[in-house]
Amino acid sequence: MNKGFKIMLAVGLAGVSLATTTVVVNTNSSNITVVQASKRSKIKKAVSMMQDHFGDTADVYYDKENDVIAIKPIGQDFEDEVIAVLDGDESDSDWNDMTSAFDDLSESLHDDLHVKTPIAIVNPENTDKVLYMAYNGDSLYDVMHDDNN
Repeated sequence: MNKGFKIMLAVGLAGVSLATTTVVVNTNSSNITVVQASKRSKIKKAVSMMQDHFGDTADVYYDKENDVIAIKPIGQDFEDEVIAVLDGDESDSDWNDMTSAFDDLSESLHDDLHVKTPIAIVNPENTDKVLYMAYNGDSLYDVMHDDNN
């Protein structure tokens, strides 16, 4: 996997993991009320943060129809990595390194931002096709391990 892409992904993961979405409201009594943000606002915040961190490397958006945060590779290095997977030219270890980073990202989104929505790397040539999906640190789908290829 390209070193520059690995560094960018690690920096993005660190930035997302530092965020929080819980709001604490102080009342006149001694009780403190914790107000949790709505699902939509949590997803919007996560997408915005991921867009900032991925920059020109990926388009990040919420796919409401499939209820996933979609990551479409657009940067040359990221797109080349994904195309290599589709062409069968990517090594298992490089792909596993990348998907492991996305597992970590999904876990950070779940634990730190309380986003209960999977993230998915979509095919840059056909965004209707998911190549990898993760939720709370676990892989839900991996095209490299799909028996229907």
